[in-house]
Amino acid sequence: MTTDHARKSAIRQQARISGQNYLQAAVSAVAGSLDPIRATGQQFVLSSEFCGSFAGVVRNRDWLVDVYAAREGRCLPRGLAAFEAPLHSWERYVQGEINHQPLVLPPLAGTVPPLHEYQQEQVARLVAARRENAPGYLWALPTGSGKTPMAVRAVCAAAGRSTQKILVVTRLPVVPAWRAAIDRFATSPHRWVVINPERLWRLLRHPEADLHRMPADEAAKLVAHEGVSRVDWDTVIVDECHMLANPQSRRTLTLQRLLARSDRRHAFAMWASATPFSEPEESAYLAKLIAHAAGVQAPAEEVDYRLWLKELGMRLNNDRRGRWYHRFNRADVSRLRSLLYESGVGSAATASDLDLPEQERDVVPIQLSEADRVRYERAWVEFRRSEGLAVFSDVDPGSYRVEALRKVQKASLVKAPYVADIVVEQVRRGRQVVVPMWFVESIEEVAVWIARGLRKAGLGERVVAITGRHVELRERKRVAFQRGEALVVVLNALEGINLHAGEANTDGRGARATSTPRVCVIADVLTGGKRALQAEGRTQRDGRSAPVIYACAAGTGEAEWTAATFRSLSNTLALSTNERDSAMFACLADQIMPQDAV
Repeated sequence: MTTDHARKSAIRQQARISGQNYLQAAVSAVAGSLDPIRATGQQFVLSSEFCGSFAGVVRNRDWLVDVYAAREGRCLPRGLAAFEAPLHSWERYVQGEINHQPLVLPPLAGTVPPLHEYQQEQVARLVAARRENAPGYLWALPTGSGKTPMAVRAVCAAAGRSTQKILVVTRLPVVPAWRAAIDRFATSPHRWVVINPERLWRLLRHPEADLHRMPADEAAKLVAHEGVSRVDWDTVIVDECHMLANPQSRRTLTLQRLLARSDRRHAFAMWASATPFSEPEESAYLAKLIAHAAGVQAPAEEVDYRLWLKELGMRLNNDRRGRWYHRFNRADVSRLRSLLYESGVGSAATASDLDLPEQERDVVPIQLSEADRVRYERAWVEFRRSEGLAVFSDVDPGSYRVEALRKVQKASLVKAPYVADIVVEQVRRGRQVVVPMWFVESIEEVAVWIARGLRKAGLGERVVAITGRHVELRERKRVAFQRGEALVVVLNALEGINLHAGEANTDGRGARATSTPRVCVIADVLTGGKRALQAEGRTQRDGRSAPVIYACAAGTGEAEWTAATFRSLSNTLALSTNERDSAMFACLADQIMPQDAV
């Protein structure tokens, strides 16, 4: 049993003996004092998972949360116990505000896990930027380099002895991992809130509108444009910050409002991603960092960001389809690198810079049989009907993007048995295989073919498929793969999931993942460089190496899309100083489809 698991078990046992709930027992265990929450007047804010009705539960109109007022005892009634707000959640923060008893948990007693030398260096750079009054800091570091523990440690180091309010924005599947990392790596007490971007709007209020009377979607849209943060955050950490590449998206607008404080200052923003942007115009969310480095004012909301970048000396030359490409814009690459990575507001590194394994990649062209090519060439409606798939009415049937997407999806389905052959061969070689895809229908088709191939090879139908359809089974399937019960996982979850060999505490109970080598077979065209690099990072993490195979159907609509994806990958890596991999992807793209033909 791990130390952390044993500690939690001891706290639960103490809770049963004392009549406290787990949260209260944890407070007592950490602080070494009596439970600070008294029986009288205590209001419990329920977690966001509560969506039913229960006697005594009311909706707090000011905070837009469900609250249960406990008249006797210090615990929620049995029917609500499962909905206790977890530590480091927004609901737990609000509970402290409503009761005027903000809970600040000091770090657990014991040894805090040490960081690697390269992680300590990155923490020191961020702390220096904070002390130089920079508006924030960007970590453009490889997937699996440990940005989460680094961020927790950096906040604690920069804050000194003062208790701060810290907001962490991350993908929903990663929220539990962040909460665990805070408990494990924090070295000083703070008030943390970890939340996914879809729920950010709840952290805003409107000066005039009654949000509790409005539908959630309408309220979210309103506060994204006119909302005011309910809390003056000291630090805001944005994990996988590339999700803010669209400056007009609701999540981006909402996040920018949460950075603003009532004292007219801004929270210190920590941005972290292995793939922050694929072209300069996607860096708008980092405008304050760029402006600080350039010694100019950040652009106002109504200012054309592209024009502002040109005023900073960028050329932003586009090809005939309006796309920016780094090979034609060397000056832009140099300028952006200088502003973000050489001026004290960010750092970028390659795997070799951090003494991590280089990523190995290979492209395997799939040659379709004559019969399969006939299947592929069928009209869209006829193709889906012949495959036993639902046929929907056409939407923009003449659109270039729609037609191109249909060709890609047809290729994805037709090549399923070929992908299965590649995967089964890798399993025969003693590897566990991760198969990232895009289309849900293709995931199911490929999983069936892989199960069939594994059975014929005498390996059993040891394959699991992870999609968004059965979220409650996701972690169970992931653990089954990590423990070797499944040899293959086919999925479209490209972020917030660890599938690398040797993962520590893979099941939350102290078990370690198998040491069987992993290989990643990317079986669909993942549009945009950021998606593909995130897919690669599911298996090559924490110093573990895992080669990647890109499986592309030759002579189909996948060719142009794959070439475009590789060029986007090349852009992304060039802008984060990874010249080696950038050149490699550019070369692969030219092999598939030369630049002048695009």
